[in-house]
Amino acid sequence: MKHLLFASSAVVVTSLLFVGCSSGAPPDPGVNPPSQTTDCAAADKNPYGACYPTTDIGTQARTGPNGISGNRIANYAFTGYPATDVTALNPDGTTKVVRLGDLFDPDQKGIPGVIGGVPIKIIHLVVSAVWCNPCNQETDLVSGANYSGANPGGTSWAKELAPLGVVFVQALDDGAVTGVGATLNDLNGWITHHAVNFTDVLDPNNQNLGVFFDAAAIPFNANIDARSMEILSGEVGFDTNGDSTIKTWVNWVGTHPAKQ
Repeated sequence: MKHLLFASSAVVVTSLLFVGCSSGAPPDPGVNPPSQTTDCAAADKNPYGACYPTTDIGTQARTGPNGISGNRIANYAFTGYPATDVTALNPDGTTKVVRLGDLFDPDQKGIPGVIGGVPIKIIHLVVSAVWCNPCNQETDLVSGANYSGANPGGTSWAKELAPLGVVFVQALDDGAVTGVGATLNDLNGWITHHAVNFTDVLDPNNQNLGVFFDAAAIPFNANIDARSMEILSGEVGFDTNGDSTIKTWVNWVGTHPAKQ
């Protein structure tokens, strides 16, 4: 498996092309037919009862908008704070089990209570650490805070992109010391400092997501197609134009059928 590895302070800027096609008056290619699979364990069902896909699970991202499709990401489970909208979380210690399948939206009818029920197009997954300066800067841009001093204008990608069907999920792997797994206290402090307004969870020592990247090269950012859980892209580094990059994938979802 090939990984794209950069130093933790790297800046990654991705340029993507997308195309669409149609004939006659077909249904919106960005919408799948209603899911027919409902026979699975409760933990593998999304909030409206669709079963999480079980085929082609892996770590490989799509090779490009018009390239070979990527694997589907596993239905990883974390401990943390799920967000229902883009207002600040309350890190009161009352954590929940958060699964990626909670945001799986194969029928494109939205997840009740999440970003106003807008159909979810992209799940943007981020892995960060307290010790990582680019992680702090990126988190400010997502939330709208300025804890790092890098976001004096109050930009918030979470608020900007929510109406387009984008949800952010951040996993904190390390605390203030490299290689020392993040704790609940670390997560609570992180959420408070950055006024986090999106789902934030613990993945200490990369116990789930370490298969995707070198632990020393963070932040890690991935775009997941919420219709199929296909990994559309996965890169390490801080993309200062991340909102534009994510919008490119939102447009791709709107013009391409989901992985079958």
